[in-house]
Amino acid sequence: MNNHYEPYVRNKRDLKVPYISCQDYTNLEQASKLIPALKQINQANRNLADTEAYAYILRSNNDDDIHKSIKYGIWTSSKENNEKLNAKFLEAQEQGKTVYLFFSVVRSGQFVGVAKLTSGYKDESFQYWWEIKKWKGHFNVQWLYVKDVPNKHFEHLKNSDNVEVTRSRDGVFLNWETGKEMMKIFEEFADKKSILNDFTVIDEREQALRQYKYQMQQQRNQQQYYPYYQYQYYDYQQYPQYPQYQQYQNYQWQQPQK
Repeated sequence: MNNHYEPYVRNKRDLKVPYISCQDYTNLEQASKLIPALKQINQANRNLADTEAYAYILRSNNDDDIHKSIKYGIWTSSKENNEKLNAKFLEAQEQGKTVYLFFSVVRSGQFVGVAKLTSGYKDESFQYWWEIKKWKGHFNVQWLYVKDVPNKHFEHLKNSDNVEVTRSRDGVFLNWETGKEMMKIFEEFADKKSILNDFTVIDEREQALRQYKYQMQQQRNQQQYYPYYQYQYYDYQQYPQYPQYQQYQNYQWQQPQK
């Protein structure tokens, strides 16, 4: 397990999640020893389609955010979608039901997996989504299936807007009859190809992002303790250890004439 960079936490509303990785994600038995969130993925004989539940289609702009969601068991979306998901989760809790999320990546031509909501909305924001500072707060999720299932297997199904599920907008609600069919397809689909095959490559991008965030925070910390005032010579005298002081210490300031 690698843990090279300390989690970048800007304030108390940031979610602290240490970096974790393994060498082979396709061996789920071994990978789940390092990453507990992988333990429930692709288990056989679940028969989840036989239960009563709610379902949504969620669309990610990239593979990297799906990668982090699977590894760390979290997700977030737009403010509107977060409000819908939170309200439905609370409603499902009262009714003893589950909220399932069917994930697709934009322009990928496939669905990539199924997860279930395991918490309501929380204010703490994860700082390592691909689009920095765009997403607020998070939900806890448990991924159940991680499989690349081509859109052609779902083309006969429609969402609550009477649009093909393969053309759904992010955050569209599914009636459970459609959700059942999609769940059965994931349960029975045999191809082992999935985003897990690309995890080691995406891990490298995550490491680079974490390193960048860590370095930016270190620079901000230095600026906090050693303030830099470009036009005030006396402030440099107070901070002689600051590098820019050297180039100014012999500079002769001319006082403006009154």
